[in-house]
Amino acid sequence: MVPSSLRSTMASTIGHHGAIVKPQGLNRELEKQIVDKILGEGYDKRIRPSGINNKTGQNDGPAVVRVNTLIRSISKIDDVTMEYSVQLSLRQEWTDERLAFNKMALYKNYNINSITLTEQERLWKPDLFFRNEKEGHFHKIIMPNVLLRINGDGAVLYSIRISLVLACPMDLKYYPLDKQNCTIEMASYGYLEDDLKFIWKEKNPVQINQPLTLPRFTLETSRTDFCTSRTATGAYSCLRVDLIFKREFSYYLIQIYIPCCMLVIVSWVSFWLDPNAIPARVSLGVTTLLTMATQISGINASLPPVSYTKAIDVWTGVCLTFVFGALLEFALVNYASRSDAHARMQQLRQEEVLRAREQNLQQRRQMAALAAQQHQQQAASMVQHSAAHYGAPNYAQKSKAAQPNGLLLPNGAINSQSPQRAPNGTGNNAPPNQLANSTNSNQQQQYTIIGPGEHQLNGAETKQLLSSGPGANGLGAMGLPTGNFQFNGNGKGKQCEIHHSVLHSSSFGPTSSSTATPEKRVNFCRAWLNKFPTRSKRIDVISRICFPKVFALFNLIYWTVYLFREDDIIHA
Repeated sequence: MVPSSLRSTMASTIGHHGAIVKPQGLNRELEKQIVDKILGEGYDKRIRPSGINNKTGQNDGPAVVRVNTLIRSISKIDDVTMEYSVQLSLRQEWTDERLAFNKMALYKNYNINSITLTEQERLWKPDLFFRNEKEGHFHKIIMPNVLLRINGDGAVLYSIRISLVLACPMDLKYYPLDKQNCTIEMASYGYLEDDLKFIWKEKNPVQINQPLTLPRFTLETSRTDFCTSRTATGAYSCLRVDLIFKREFSYYLIQIYIPCCMLVIVSWVSFWLDPNAIPARVSLGVTTLLTMATQISGINASLPPVSYTKAIDVWTGVCLTFVFGALLEFALVNYASRSDAHARMQQLRQEEVLRAREQNLQQRRQMAALAAQQHQQQAASMVQHSAAHYGAPNYAQKSKAAQPNGLLLPNGAINSQSPQRAPNGTGNNAPPNQLANSTNSNQQQQYTIIGPGEHQLNGAETKQLLSSGPGANGLGAMGLPTGNFQFNGNGKGKQCEIHHSVLHSSSFGPTSSSTATPEKRVNFCRAWLNKFPTRSKRIDVISRICFPKVFALFNLIYWTVYLFREDDIIHA
C-alpha cells in the first residue's frame, strides 16, 4: 500500500517514454521513509546481527567487524609515565541484514545507495574498547564527530574521531639509542569470540596522516596483528597496531653527549696546570664535578626510575668517573708534591752537612800538608847538620842525595836494629845525643830520622809518606805509629817536633765522587720519565696520556656496542 503523499509525488515523476524523473526533495523523503521502515518496530538494537556475513557459510557464526584506522596525529611520547597521546579516526564495518533496503520493491527503481544517520543511538554497534587506554574523549566541536552510514545491502560504516592517551611500556635499556614499540589494542568488551569477531580490513588497515612529525621520535613503520586474549570469562577478539618509534639521537647528542665530553676534557686541563696552583686546580675539579652531577640529575629527572642500567647511565657514569678521577689525580699530585718538597729539604740539609764536612776536611788537608812540608824541610836541614857533625867523608854526599828522602823511625827501633856504631865506639848504642828519651810511652812516641846511609826513600815514597793521612797510605799504613816526631841533633838538645794531633785528627774521608750513587739501569719508559724531576710532574705527564687514551677506548667500545647492535623490539 503506497501512501497517498508518495503516490502523488510518484505520478509527477513519470515523464515522456516512461522515464523516471527525480524531483527535488524526493530522495530526502525516500530516505526518511527508508529509515522509518528499517528502524521500525521490527528492529531491536540490543540484538547483534546474525552471522550471514561469515565466510564459513554458517548463519549462526559470529558477527564479523572489519576495522581500519586513520592516525591523524601523535602529540607526545612521555618517557616518565610511559604513555603517548594519539588522535585517530576509528572505522568499523559490519553487515546487518535487518538494515538492507535495496531489495524492497518500492525503492528498487530509485538510485539510493546509502543513508546517513545522525542518531547513532538507534543502531546496534560493536562494544569495542581500547585495552591500553588511560584517558580518552570524543570530539564534539562543533557537532559530534560521528559518521553512521547504512548501505542498501545492510552494510554499516561507523566512523568516529577520538583522542586517546595510551600506555606504552618502554624498554629503556638502550636509551637514547633505542626503538620503542607503542601499541593500539582494540578488543570486544562483552562479546565472546564466538559471538563477535574483529578482523582487519583487507586494504589499508592502518593509514597515517602525512606528514606526521614528532619532536624526539620518528615513526619508522606500523604493522597490524591479532591479540586475542583468553581470560577466566572466555576468549575475546582483539586487534593490535604496532607503531615502531625510533628516538631522534641528534637531540641527545647535542644536549647530553657533547656537553659530557666537553666536561671530561675540561677536567683534563688541570693536568697542564702547575702542581703548586692548588686553588686553580681545586676550583676546576670541583666545578666540573658539580656540573657533571647536575647534568646527570637533569637526565634522570626526564626518565622513570627503572631497575636496570640504561645506555645513558653507562655514559654519564663513566664521564663522572673520569671527572672524579681527575680530581683524585690532583690529590695524588698534591701529596707527591709535598713529599718531593720534603725530600728536597732533606737533600739540601744533607748537602749542607756534606759541604761543611768537605770544607773541614779540606782545611785539615791543607794544615797537614803545610805541617808535612815544614817537617820535611826541618828533617832535611837536620840531616845536613848530622852529616856535618859526624864528619863522615862519604856521608855528607849520601845525605845530600837523600835529604828529601829521610825516614822517621822510633828511637827504640834504631837502638835495637841498627848495626852501625858511632865513631866513639859505644857499641850498638847510638850516641847519647841521638837517643830520644821516651817520657810517656802511652801519651807520646818520639821518632828519629835515619840517615841516608842506613835507609833511603825515593821521591814518590817520601811524598806518599809525608802527604798521606793515617787512614790511607800514611805512616799508619806503613806500619809506623802516629806519635810525636822528634829529631835529636848533635847532643846540644835541639829538637824538632811535629805533634801528631794535626795528622791524627785530620781524617781523610771519602771524596765527593765516592758519595755519588751508581747509575741505575732503567728501561726506556723509566728513562723518559726521569726527564721530569719530580714525582708530581711525572703523575701529570702520565695522566695526560692515560686519561685520553682510556676515554677514547671507552668511546670505541660504547659506540660499537650500542650503535651496531641488532634491533630487539619487544612486543607488548
